[in-house]
Parts: sequence; C-alpha cells; structure tokens
Amino acid sequence: MASFEVLCATMRQTDFSKIKSMNIRTDVVFANQADRLAYEEYEFDGNLARMITTNLRGVGKNRNISLMFAKAEICLLADDDMVYVDDYEQIVLKAFEELPTADIIIFNIVPVSHINKRKPAEITSVKRIRKWNRNPFGGPRIAFRTNSIKKANLWFTILFGGGCTYPSGEDSMWLSDARRSNLKIYAYPECIGSTDYSDSSWFEGYGQKYFFGKGAYYKVYHSRFMLLWALYFALRTTKKAEIGLLKRIACLIDGMKAVELNMSYEEWRAAKYE
Repeated sequence: MASFEVLCATMRQTDFSKIKSMNIRTDVVFANQADRLAYEEYEFDGNLARMITTNLRGVGKNRNISLMFAKAEICLLADDDMVYVDDYEQIVLKAFEELPTADIIIFNIVPVSHINKRKPAEITSVKRIRKWNRNPFGGPRIAFRTNSIKKANLWFTILFGGGCTYPSGEDSMWLSDARRSNLKIYAYPECIGSTDYSDSSWFEGYGQKYFFGKGAYYKVYHSRFMLLWALYFALRTTKKAEIGLLKRIACLIDGMKAVELNMSYEEWRAAKYE
C-alpha cells in the first residue's frame, strides 16, 4: 500500500487539536500561518503530525510550504475546516489503484452549510478532466501522486487566493498548470468528508470585489479570450450575482486592467475614485 499524508493549510494554531476536530487518522503536515517561526512534531495512534509555523501570509505560500515538506507517495490537500470520513485514506488509495495512470484525483466533499449559494460541484461519475473542462474544484478535495507533482515542478500561485492580492483562483490555476504539464487529472465520485462554507477568509458574496478578482484571473490565465470568458461568466452568474449585468462586466474589466499594475481591489478603487 502506498504511503499517504494530508497537507493542511491552517492559521493561528498553537497545538495539534485540529487532528481531532478534522478526524485525521493518517500522517499530516500543517502549514500554519501565525506570528512566529517553529517546527513541531506530534505522534498519535501510530501516525506523525508535523507543523511548520511561519509568519507568511497567503494560502498559496502555505500550500507550497506543505508541498516542500511532503514525503508520502500520495498526498491530499486540506483546509482546516474539513471533517474527514473515517475511511478517507482507503477511499483515496483505492481510487489511485483503480486509476493507475492518474496523477491527480478530485473527490466529492459535502457542504455542512454554505453562504450566498456557494457550494462544491458534485462529481457523479469517474471521468477524465480535459483542457476544455472547467475547474470548479477547491483544494481540499484534491489528491495527487507526489512524485508527479515534483517532476512537473508544480506550485501554487502567491498572487491569487485567501490572503493574497486577488481573493481566489489559486486551485483552478494549479489544476490548469497541471494539465499544461500533461498530468492526468480524474474526478472520482466518492465523498471524503465535509466542510463548512458559512465562514470564509476570502468569500464576501457575489459583489464587486468577487467579479474584480475573476477579471484578474481571466487576464492572467485566459488572456487570449479573456473578454469572451468574462462575458460568459457575467451571464452565467445572473442568478447568484448581487450586482447588475453591466456592473459585473465593468468590475471584470477593472480586474483585467488592475492585474497588469498588480493593484488590489482596494488600491484600484482608491486610485479610480480619488
């Protein structure tokens, strides 16, 4: 059986209590954002937990720290609000046995609660994720062969995501980079746990800041057809959006312009309306 560990991005931890609250039953690496520097280990039930605490901010930086410390053959990304089912390790390893060519496998997670209609996309069958498919999958449902990721030199962006200049998109970018590196990605219809969407470090609803961030994302990752992507997204989010269509398009275009100057939403608004 392949070795396995969880790679969890977390914040302000002073102990290993997340092991119990997340129902972790395997080796785990915690990349902990705090105001100190430390490395700690803790053994539990025959497993090893390692916590790397730094004062770095941004989910991408901390996911990268966990990747640098990863040593198992199969790893599972996690946020600290995940609660795993008891047999999550067996589910993940079984999927990789069934899909021997897979480099990355995406699983189902169940929302305990969600806000503003934000909830994870459900996987209903085993399928290959191709270049033309969307990436509506967050990090905490992604498992991978560590050797494949390291060979592809695959890292998370430090520009997008919670605690970064632009609030989201780091997981989609990582998956896009993986496909550009010719890694094989599959979706697998088994649930590995649940998560609480009622509290988010970055999601504030489908308002101006959200569409601004999406505009920045399209500029960086879909620059050739960014206007078409932006128009499609503005239309697709009609039922969710808290602002009108023209305002959505304007915010998307603002994000495209701002990312060229590396300006955040707050900086852009201050410069635009001063």
